[in-house]
Amino acid sequence: MMRPREAGVTAAGVTVAGVTEAGVTALPDHVRQRIAEADCIIAASRFHADLPDGKEILDWPTPFSNIFNLLDDLSDKSLVLLTTGDPMWFGAGASLVGRLGRKGCEIVPAVSGLQLAAAHLGWPLAACRIVSVHGRPAGHLHSALYPRARLLVIAQDGSSPAILAKALCDWGYGAAQIHVMAHLGGPEEVCFSGTAAGWQHDQVPDFHIIGIACGTDMPAIGIAAPDDSFRNDGKLTKRDARASALAKLAPFPQAVLWDIGSGSGAVSIDFLRAAPGATAHAIDRNDDQHVMAIENANHHGVAGFNTVTADLASDPQAVCAALPDPDAVFIGGGMSSAVIELAQARLRAGGVLVAHAVTIESESLLVSAWHSTGGDLMRLSVQHADPVGGFHGWRPLMPVTQWVWHKPPQQQHQGGA
Repeated sequence: MMRPREAGVTAAGVTVAGVTEAGVTALPDHVRQRIAEADCIIAASRFHADLPDGKEILDWPTPFSNIFNLLDDLSDKSLVLLTTGDPMWFGAGASLVGRLGRKGCEIVPAVSGLQLAAAHLGWPLAACRIVSVHGRPAGHLHSALYPRARLLVIAQDGSSPAILAKALCDWGYGAAQIHVMAHLGGPEEVCFSGTAAGWQHDQVPDFHIIGIACGTDMPAIGIAAPDDSFRNDGKLTKRDARASALAKLAPFPQAVLWDIGSGSGAVSIDFLRAAPGATAHAIDRNDDQHVMAIENANHHGVAGFNTVTADLASDPQAVCAALPDPDAVFIGGGMSSAVIELAQARLRAGGVLVAHAVTIESESLLVSAWHSTGGDLMRLSVQHADPVGGFHGWRPLMPVTQWVWHKPPQQQHQGGA
């Protein structure tokens, strides 16, 4: 049963409405009434000609974050903000509701370009992965690729398909089918199709959705990316040990990870690949490590990767004071009793701490923590077959001591952001 609109939702005088290719004249009657009564309208320039004369009409600010300063300046006026499609689906609505509150603005969705694109292609929308490269690096597409994937991509501008086609080829997805659908549902609707390797359209209309269909013979990375896919100077949690750590860290959407002694960022990056919308805070004292880690994050196409340059040996509590409480903590370097205790204190109830040690000194810290607070202590040993003269033998990697500790659900965190 549909709930009635709560009284007071529009009392703040802010309405955020989605517009389709049919334009402003096709908006619902009550939205057009809001426009007629508004003191100010904020809309993309392509909508301005259809708005009433005599109104204060402003473009959306660039960057988008400036909208909040603009709203503060216009706080004594009734406002209508026009956006494209559904404001709550990769649109401005979520940010505005987060700032103004659910009762601070009225959201009026329209049919989104993503819905129209899925219908045009005959793809079930629920089975599609939605990716935005609007205001984001094209590399963010990388982490969404897998065999038989169907992606709907929100583009940056008319050059996006050509940029993505080249990137797909670089990632081994040259055979992927690309479908560009511009101005769907409007009189200027136009579509282009082709493979990534054979893409010939350097420019298309700016307003479009990209559909990408991956084939069955394309590469899948898995939960832990290959070691050689990360630029590193040797400070890398190797793939087998990393896969074990990730299994215990249990990534989930919107999770927060602290990656202490992050090095090349491999654990953070694999965590983010497995958990859309998650955030990883990579903490390392070495700026050069962060340069490599950021490059690796861009290469793997993950969002939510943040770096913190700090030496935890001095004052770990002060270093981490501004960070949000984590759902998971990985300690791969910078081990100390103070760091372990801080991680345990700041973990959210039900969170998990995973620590790796390869030196006797670090291992002794894990053994001590295990004796005092419990958890699961194990040693990981991996050997790879390598040539030995004309034969083959087993070449061992350094053994890794792994300690896993879960914070009891009923135990509350102590302090923190």
